[in-house]
Amino acid sequence: MSNMDAFKKLTKLKENLQDLTREEAYEIFKGTLKGSFSPVKSAVFLTAMRIKGETTEELLGVMSAVEEGMNFPPPRPNALDLAMNYDGKNRTLYILPSALWICSQLGMEFTNHFALRTPTKEGITLYEVVEAMGVDVGVHFSDQKDYAPELAGLMPLRRELGFRSLINTIEKFLNPFKTERVVVSLFHKPYFGKNADLLDQIGVKDYTLVKGVEGGIEPLTDRPTLIMRKGKELESIDPKDLGLDLPKDIKTDRVLEDSVAINRKVISGEERGEFLSWAIYTAGVLLYAFGKYKNVTSAIEEIRKATKL
Repeated sequence: MSNMDAFKKLTKLKENLQDLTREEAYEIFKGTLKGSFSPVKSAVFLTAMRIKGETTEELLGVMSAVEEGMNFPPPRPNALDLAMNYDGKNRTLYILPSALWICSQLGMEFTNHFALRTPTKEGITLYEVVEAMGVDVGVHFSDQKDYAPELAGLMPLRRELGFRSLINTIEKFLNPFKTERVVVSLFHKPYFGKNADLLDQIGVKDYTLVKGVEGGIEPLTDRPTLIMRKGKELESIDPKDLGLDLPKDIKTDRVLEDSVAINRKVISGEERGEFLSWAIYTAGVLLYAFGKYKNVTSAIEEIRKATKL
């Protein structure tokens, strides 16, 4: 089937839109990456897929097209990849740098791939916070423009469209460092099953899905956090059961500045209250995601014992 025939599947009324095969999705997105189509046609593809909803087969085809043009950094198989939403945060604090620093004291290392000003939020990324802090927290970073330049070339179009597209989904799973373990952030509960299916199809050895603060990895401070490890049922972790005094307000209009300030205080030892507790809680989730402990509670107990925090 030609690209034109495949496009016709996506130019019908919503109720008649047809799914693409993996091969069709691969061919169309390969053409999009290579600039073989006009910006209008590329926008039509992303918009139609957004309206229709992507299948796992379509996402696998798109990922294959991206991977062909990737520049892989040195592999870090024993690290835990932080597969976070690329559009970052624009209304809540990060405590993740402090949690990563705690875990690094226990011998863990991490990877994270990112792109700046990714829609829809075009928020602050973990990379920007860590860079501004000037503290080694045990993370190896890779910018999309370096590891996937063709995909990064679509960023102006993505910003102009302004909506979450299939690219927002697949870029989290590209894992350029080829780690064996991945922790994935997500926004909505229905995506647990969809993301797990995609990760199984990709062949990731071990993974954990977390519905945390602002669609990130950090657990919620005021209500239960949903977590699912590969091969296990969906769990609800209630902060009330952990014996931690957590912050009541983590909202901010100055994500970068305030995140840098509070994480510096935690790491320097100046902060020993609720934000340290949140960092320990987050570190417990990361240790659990790495497969070192049977649950978050036992991971937190080990952190307190090993670090005296």
